[in-house]
Amino acid sequence: MNTILQDPAWLAVQRDLGHDVLDLEGPGWHARGVLQQRRVGSFLYCPYGPVVEDPAALTDAVTALTAEARRAGAWFLRLEPMPDGDGLEADRGGAVVRLRQLLADRGGRMSPSDVQPRRTRVIDLRRPADELLADMTGSIRTIYRNGHKKGLTVEASQDPADIAILLGFLELTARRKNIRTHPEQYLRQVAETLMPLDAAQLYVTRQHGTPVCAALVYDSPTERTFAHAAVPVEHRRLRPNQPLIVQAILDARERGQHVADLFGIAPTDDPTHPWAGFTAFKRSFGGVDVEHTGTWDLPVRSGAYGLYRQARQAIDASRQGRRRVQHAVAATRARVTATAGSVAS
Repeated sequence: MNTILQDPAWLAVQRDLGHDVLDLEGPGWHARGVLQQRRVGSFLYCPYGPVVEDPAALTDAVTALTAEARRAGAWFLRLEPMPDGDGLEADRGGAVVRLRQLLADRGGRMSPSDVQPRRTRVIDLRRPADELLADMTGSIRTIYRNGHKKGLTVEASQDPADIAILLGFLELTARRKNIRTHPEQYLRQVAETLMPLDAAQLYVTRQHGTPVCAALVYDSPTERTFAHAAVPVEHRRLRPNQPLIVQAILDARERGQHVADLFGIAPTDDPTHPWAGFTAFKRSFGGVDVEHTGTWDLPVRSGAYGLYRQARQAIDASRQGRRRVQHAVAATRARVTATAGSVAS
């Protein structure tokens, strides 16, 4: 897929964030990446890259990237190879299998966790708008067509200052769910760099002029990616994200883009998976599931990479321990509150 993450515009974002970047290409492939510095070592990361016209081209791409990583002093490569195209090609599944085998043959191993989603939902925009709407659920079509009766309107902005609307909603969500989101300065820089390049837009649903939902989309010449979104809990009953997504999909079609990537669904169809809910939500807009190669590590300095894996395992174990403690504390507080309420009654 020709994602924004392998577009020159994304390199501009990384440069503006102060990162060292690289832009390489060869016969049948190209790779854009960023040098990532960590507390333990560094690595050269290519998000959804290299992009290859044929899986066989991956060998040359890895050789070139390894040489660059060695010059930069990186301990390993972190790659997510992607077949060229829109992600809807009939032979794409076979190409993904071949890419994984080539990575394993070069000594690669799956990263401890995927950086970008391994599985996503993609909508083919090269069809009439009526067909796109017909693929969505009836409830989505209804709220899209009748949202104005609730005072809902959807607008798109390329004013970087408007990112503050989304940032405010994300902060509310982070507090409510006790999760971390991207740093505010990161998303501000993304907006300041990409919007003037026509590579990002902020969509906002308003009710009688008041923002009730926001989403940031990224645009490459052929693909629209739904990257960040938030709906304050007090506005969920309005379902303001549904007309927003529909409008952004139809606008992408009008721009001449080939596909809309809803960006990330559960890696399996297990109904108990934590992502099962929003996976079903994304599928309600139509499209097909698309599986990517996944995130792979290829050691450049084998000994150093081994130390990195050990350190990563220790950090992950520590985080899991903290989560268990947090969950236990929360459960205890809930029981104490329930007991106090029972005594008071």
